[in-house]
Amino acid sequence: MRRILIVDDEPFIVNGLAGMIKEADFTELEVYKANSAAEAIQWFERTSMDIVLTDISMPGMNGLELQKRIVQQWPRSKVIFLTGYNDFSYVKEAIHHRAVDYILKTEGDQAILAAVNKAIEELNQEIERGAQFEKAQAQLHAALPFLQKEYLLDLLHGELQPNSSFQKQMNELSLTFVENDPVLLFIGKVDEWSEYSSADKALLLYGVQNIADEYMKSSVKLESITYDKTRIAWLIQPLASNHDLMIDERRLARFVLGTVERIQQTCKELLKLKLSFVVSSECCTWLNLSDRFEELNRVMRRNFGMGHELLLTDASAEMISTAPLKDSQTKMLQKQTSQLELCLVSGQQIEFKRKLMELMNDSDIRSDADLRLIASYQLLSMIMTYAMNEGFLKVVMENTELNRLLNQDSQGNWEETIIRLIEIGDTLFKNKVGMTNQHSRSLVTRIKKYIDENLSEDLSLTRLGELVSLNPFYLSRLYKQLTGEGLSDTIMTARLAEAKRLLKDTNDKVQDIATKVGFESAAYFNRFFKKSTEYTPQAYREYSRK
Repeated sequence: MRRILIVDDEPFIVNGLAGMIKEADFTELEVYKANSAAEAIQWFERTSMDIVLTDISMPGMNGLELQKRIVQQWPRSKVIFLTGYNDFSYVKEAIHHRAVDYILKTEGDQAILAAVNKAIEELNQEIERGAQFEKAQAQLHAALPFLQKEYLLDLLHGELQPNSSFQKQMNELSLTFVENDPVLLFIGKVDEWSEYSSADKALLLYGVQNIADEYMKSSVKLESITYDKTRIAWLIQPLASNHDLMIDERRLARFVLGTVERIQQTCKELLKLKLSFVVSSECCTWLNLSDRFEELNRVMRRNFGMGHELLLTDASAEMISTAPLKDSQTKMLQKQTSQLELCLVSGQQIEFKRKLMELMNDSDIRSDADLRLIASYQLLSMIMTYAMNEGFLKVVMENTELNRLLNQDSQGNWEETIIRLIEIGDTLFKNKVGMTNQHSRSLVTRIKKYIDENLSEDLSLTRLGELVSLNPFYLSRLYKQLTGEGLSDTIMTARLAEAKRLLKDTNDKVQDIATKVGFESAAYFNRFFKKSTEYTPQAYREYSRK
């Protein structure tokens, strides 16, 4: 969808040009009108315009001054000048400010339509030349460090799983890791901070990462990611040129452990920071990376009381309690609960049921009463919180047997718990669909009512979007999805219906009727009416009164 704004201080010229362009039936070109440069600027403050067709000589701000304002705010807009003056100085200044065309009013309608078509073609060519793509590439380059961090954090937290496009994604983010090679992980933590500001803390963490790079970059590929404000994770693969480390994972682990000791000492001497580290004793696959990450963090947490400047490996079995298995299972439950919540939010009812059935058949949960209890209350808490946020809590309370779920004794029947949760989910999905349908019907009704009551007023997508607080382009797509017809079709149907009524029931002049139903000119109204009904307005009036 593109927009063209017609600007002239003579309303009959604006209306005539608008009618002509509408009749020309340009593909998805919406026409806007302004009777002064000041009114045009008001439109630009509300929305962008792809093309501006403007007179040069206007009282107050003239067309050339308007063009300068347009270029400042919307540099991609194409400006076409329409004037009665064949003055070379006007032409020179217009071209200097990147006008698309300069047309004399004496050149006629076809010259104007050709200029509009030329502007549309230039807009299309800009996209085809990749102007926007190049800009996006530049923005991507600037945002690359952030995107790399977010991608690696998602891998570490298990929110992203390696798939068939994993290597491609790595390459696009300029990460040099290899999909099929194992990866070694270690983490570090600042033991204590002095009175540093947030900016100083960030700078010191950056310093730690730089020191690690200096010690390791000649032997391995590594990326570091800060998380939880005081912690850093490093992912490591050997360089292809470092044969010894490539063929022996244990040697790689020993190299990393020895190097980390030097990093720890250097950070203490240069940065005055005390750091603790936990190093993985062996490599892992990308698929198992999140489990290894959680294991290293668990080792760090469980040995925190041993003091500062720890240097441990996950193979330090004597320092690790037997609880990690239960911790791992609890973490998995939290992850599955989050996935179920996402299904509720996105309306994936079938996937919601499937994931609950997977939980019901999980052998670890079925065999462990404590896990069943934890799972039941986690799931119920998530569902009830969602219901409350969506305004469905009362409905759920009235239509489900919550007392049985809230009774701890009932947790022994895991299958029954899951079945009840599926029932609650069905209630939530049903009410959400009902509310969505109600909202959609209300939206359509409100728009149609506004159209019927304002046929002679501004019915642009911009105005209708403001009416319902939706982006114009999104509103256009949504309305067609809900009704099966475009907004412009609805508007023209309403205008035609009201015109028929007025022709039949009143003695108003055809020109007055055209104005009342929102046509720019009687000539345009006559042509549209005959095309739609095969009658001229006057002939229809006579026919309808027989």
